[in-house]
Amino acid sequence: MQKVDYEDLSQRVYKVLKEMILTGDLHSGERLAQDELARRLGVSRTPLLSAFTKLEREMLVQTIPRRGTYVRTFSRRELLDVFEIRLRLEPLGARGAAEHATAEQVEELAALTERYKKTIAAGAADRARHEDLEFHTLIMRMSGNAFLSTFVESSNIILIANVQGLVKPAEESLAEHRELLEAIRVRDAEQAEALMYRHLESSRSALEHGLAGAEGG
Repeated sequence: MQKVDYEDLSQRVYKVLKEMILTGDLHSGERLAQDELARRLGVSRTPLLSAFTKLEREMLVQTIPRRGTYVRTFSRRELLDVFEIRLRLEPLGARGAAEHATAEQVEELAALTERYKKTIAAGAADRARHEDLEFHTLIMRMSGNAFLSTFVESSNIILIANVQGLVKPAEESLAEHRELLEAIRVRDAEQAEALMYRHLESSRSALEHGLAGAEGG
């Protein structure tokens, strides 16, 4: 029983730290001071170190010998490579969602799309970024492939934590989200896969252009 309790605590710490990286509470390049974090989270260093190990496997943190553990920073090339992973995997997830999603999940996706629309109208850019992540994460869960969902979620968190602002106009993303929702709703797996690929390919191109501009500046 003691082992189960410890593993449960380690998993909770891992989820909290992952959320802190996503929201920017722990920012790219920041050193993770073990004593301070343990005190802040109200845990010992043991579950904290276990959480670090899980986050390192997902490439969200990096341990440098004799220096400590840091929120990982990614180069322009690495960020584009991460997006390339999304480009290959998420269309498979969209196909799976069209094939396997429950009616309740489709309605959840529809509600999220409507919330995204309202967030955009309110001009809440930070919230829009997180709701965009929720949209993609939900589609991967709808695919029924837990491994795919985990891989894609980590890739998306890397991008959210390391790329400032929206990659392309939110209204454009909203229109593409609606198309994806409809393809999934009518169970058109081939169309859902194609739409997801186009959605991400245009985002990757926009990201590449934006990163090149930032380097040039």
